[in-house]
Amino acid sequence: MQRGIVRLVLVGIEGEINLGFIARLAANFKVDEFYLVAPRASPDSQEARRFAANGSYMLDKAIVVENLDEALRGVDIAACTSAKIGQRSDVIRHAVSAREFAEEIAPRYTRIGIVFGRESVGLTRDELTKCNLLVHIPANPEYPVLNLSHAVGIVLYELWQSLHVVELHEKAPEKQLSYIYEKLEPLIDLVVDKERSQHVKAAIKHILWKSKITSGEASALYYFAKKLRRLVEECVKRC
Repeated sequence: MQRGIVRLVLVGIEGEINLGFIARLAANFKVDEFYLVAPRASPDSQEARRFAANGSYMLDKAIVVENLDEALRGVDIAACTSAKIGQRSDVIRHAVSAREFAEEIAPRYTRIGIVFGRESVGLTRDELTKCNLLVHIPANPEYPVLNLSHAVGIVLYELWQSLHVVELHEKAPEKQLSYIYEKLEPLIDLVVDKERSQHVKAAIKHILWKSKITSGEASALYYFAKKLRRLVEECVKRC
């Protein structure tokens, strides 16, 4: 089976040295697509190119966009990364480990987006909600924050190890998962308190995109979601 296409996305990268190191890592692990979202460090800088070494060609092929939505267009699964994970009530920050993502989830998708945030503040909560799930690198809980280029290296290594020995998985295509979510999202707004709705939506996304459901299972779930939504909307009208 052909390996997955990996799209590396850096949001608001601030340091030219880090940018250079990451371009080198992207070459080391044969990243297919390299996106920079509103970068503060220029891919044309001599500093970035010096630290990219023989990976400087990745800076030439980098695509610069204004926002994360543009950078994620066309991927089948988008994984944001963070050193910070949430407690039970903070579902948006419930994470899978980098290894679990690489070994159990990423191989089931053709186009894989992996998103890293700024050196100073990482990704905002709004940016996290644009991804299908959150990836975390387990480290010393007293000091879990890695340098950005180190974090990128660990995740790309895990993906490289996994995506070159891919087993055939029967799975629902990404479009089916999106259809199910599109049916459920308005239903969540109807029945869940506004302050909890974002957490519920994040939970549904995590469940769907981490799952190994087949196309037949996805069809049955879509049918159920469609019928349930119709029933709830009729009930709301009568009430």
